[in-house]
Amino acid sequence: MTVRIRYARDSDYQWLLELHHTVYRDLITQEFGYWDSDEELGLFKNEWESKQIEILLQNDKPVGMLIVVAHVDHFWLDEIQIDPRYQNQGIGTEVIGRLITRARAGYLPLRLRVLHANQSAYRLYQRLGFLRIGGVKHHHVMEIR
Repeated sequence: MTVRIRYARDSDYQWLLELHHTVYRDLITQEFGYWDSDEELGLFKNEWESKQIEILLQNDKPVGMLIVVAHVDHFWLDEIQIDPRYQNQGIGTEVIGRLITRARAGYLPLRLRVLHANQSAYRLYQRLGFLRIGGVKHHHVMEIR
């Protein structure tokens, strides 16, 4: 399987918003005890307006999204969302594997954070070799070198 990646376009806005809500509604409710549609819309709009979003494509069909930020001393996997209909098919593993290769080529660590409630993602990151290096109130912070 090969996942292609392209930059998000204006026409992706609604699909990305729906993806955000689909991926996060249960996790946010588990972690925080509630889902606030207005708050989540604000968080989504902030990402849309301020970050470089990439679309993950399988057979030219959008299946997920990705935000990676390059810092001087590390890469930050800010966001990865896979449509639940395409989860557990190796898409996340393939994309994160590419990011690990890219980070290692630059001799930089790849870091991320994951909600405590998102145990399946936490296990995936562990399986890929990420180590927990800290945490904040609702997230584990992880790194791979």
